[in-house]
Formats: sequence, C-alpha cells, structure tokens
Amino acid sequence: MRKVVLLVFIIGGFVMVGATQVWAQEVYIDNFNTGSKPNALGGDSGVFDFQPTDFSQCCVDIYDSAEKHGDSGFSMRLNYDVDSADPAYNGYWSKLNGFDTTGHTKLVLWVKGDTTVFKIELKNNEGEKGEYYITGVTADWKKVEVPLENFEGLTNLSSLSEFVVVFEDRIASRKEGTIWIDDIYFSD
Repeated sequence: MRKVVLLVFIIGGFVMVGATQVWAQEVYIDNFNTGSKPNALGGDSGVFDFQPTDFSQCCVDIYDSAEKHGDSGFSMRLNYDVDSADPAYNGYWSKLNGFDTTGHTKLVLWVKGDTTVFKIELKNNEGEKGEYYITGVTADWKKVEVPLENFEGLTNLSSLSEFVVVFEDRIASRKEGTIWIDDIYFSD
C-alpha cells in the first residue's frame, strides 16, 4: 500500500510544494536465518498433529542450511505424513504476536517440495481464521504472493495471532513428503 505525503518547504520567502510516495516496508514473519527460535516477530513456532496418539501421522520441523532460498542462512524443512487409516492433518505454526498488517496488502513466502498443494492460514486475536491453498509447488524455489484479501473468513487484519501451514490427507498430492519454506513476510 502506498501513501502520498505532501511536503511543504518555505525557502527565502518562497513556498515550494512537492509530493512523494511512501511504501510500507516488508515485515518478516521469519527468514529462518538464525537457525533457531523465536521468529522475526518474537513469536514461538512449532508443529502440530491432529491425532497425536496416531503414530502413523506426524510433522517434523528442521532448520535446514543445505536447502535455502538465498546464499546464506537456513530454511524450514517440514517432513509430513498424513497417510493414516483415520482422518489426518498436521503442520507448522508460527505466532504473530498481534501483528497489525496496516499498510501491507499481501503475504509472501518462498516454497519448494515434493507435494503440489497445501494450505496456509492466518488467524487473528478475535478467533477468525482465513485459509488459502498453495498449488503448483515443484522441486525448485517458487515465490508465492497471496493478497491478504484472499484469506476468506478473516475480516480483521489489525491483530494477527498466527501463521499456519497445514497438510491434509484429503487434498495432499502425496501422503508423505517434504516441503521447504523460507522468507515469509508481509509486503505492500
């Protein structure tokens, strides 16, 4: 989102008027470059399983320095398994600590892996959840830009609580697999 700022200068009795555009800065959720918690917003992160007692399904998160977007640092490798006789889903979460997206219009992340579709969610402090399905994932890094308005069900973006990656047995192109995510941020 851009804002136009009107500048007025008084120099030697003359009034000069000019305008400039101010752009919102990128605000990172995480670039994983430290290889440890917390995320860039100071929030915790981890993995979850729908049925923790069903050992045929799981998700494991690993800071990976071998596969990363860019020349240095780490990415987050997510090894998931939703191959179960019971309904299964699992994934990764990262706390956003009430982040206000004012001035930002999209969520950006880089992804690669061996599944072609998975879901991301944004949640707010009012209990609302917006969902978006990422498709077309390949073995090469891909930049994904999701307009915040595409997170259907999320009406208040001024106090976000969580970013979530979800692998679902009913839509996963592979029931067991790996994706890497990196450089997750809000942009204008």
